[in-house]
Amino acid sequence: MGIAQNVIFGLITGSYIAIAAVGFTLIYGLINMINFAYGEYITIGGYVGFVLASVADLQIPLVIVLAVPLTAVIGWTLSRAFFTPIRETGPIPLLLTSIGLGLILRNGVRMVAGAKRRFFEFQQATVFQFDVLGGLQFNTSSLSVFAVAVAVFVLVHVLLTRTRTGIAMRAMGDDETLAEVAGIDTSTIRSRVWLLASGLAGLAGVLLGVQNSVGPFLGYDQLLVVLAAAVLGGAGSAYGAIVGAYILGIAMALTVGILPTWASEFGTTVAFVVLIGVLLVRPEGIAGKEVRRA
Repeated sequence: MGIAQNVIFGLITGSYIAIAAVGFTLIYGLINMINFAYGEYITIGGYVGFVLASVADLQIPLVIVLAVPLTAVIGWTLSRAFFTPIRETGPIPLLLTSIGLGLILRNGVRMVAGAKRRFFEFQQATVFQFDVLGGLQFNTSSLSVFAVAVAVFVLVHVLLTRTRTGIAMRAMGDDETLAEVAGIDTSTIRSRVWLLASGLAGLAGVLLGVQNSVGPFLGYDQLLVVLAAAVLGGAGSAYGAIVGAYILGIAMALTVGILPTWASEFGTTVAFVVLIGVLLVRPEGIAGKEVRRA
């Protein structure tokens, strides 16, 4: 398989990672917490999408339209139940609570849905093949994932730069105390951040489920990659997370491309190497924002 084909695979992989990483980094940058339960939000999104597609027999576009807000509300409810009551206790209790919540959700999903992986049933995607650069091949499903990701990034950009809520989010991310003095209702903004971040996790879960399958470890398996993308891009920067995700996605795809088939799972190791390398060499990441330390 040629390098160009692996780059295309990397762009598709980067799209999943980027959508999830934007939500992850918004929580970190605006609420100042690392949410290790975020992977389970992705899993919940995948299962919500699977139920809507398989039980309700809805088409994928409608599944996305319904699954994203449903996952957003679930994520917001979990934040109100587990994180809001201890928000003032500092980052360590929040971190430990998120780890515990992730464990509860992961095992809860496993108890309810079982360990079996579930596959979406939908019309076979059309495969396109081009006789350039060694023969490029991609299908309509992959193209849809990339298109959805680009649309999401545009909407997030418009939200952050053209709406009162987005401007308030950025002000709160720069200095929460000053934002409160300026009259911004930071409690409301935090709620909207949870809704947005959880919705993005839900979208990533549905897209991952459609492309691959849905299982109890769907999001947990992606958490390290999402974290690495956020750190690489610059923790707290949504734009940096997007760039970091695509760099990581392409690097993983190229690595898998040069490894033998039996070592294909080592692609995820790239994320771990990148995470450690960035922390050692440039902890502020590509975007250059100063890393907040507990």
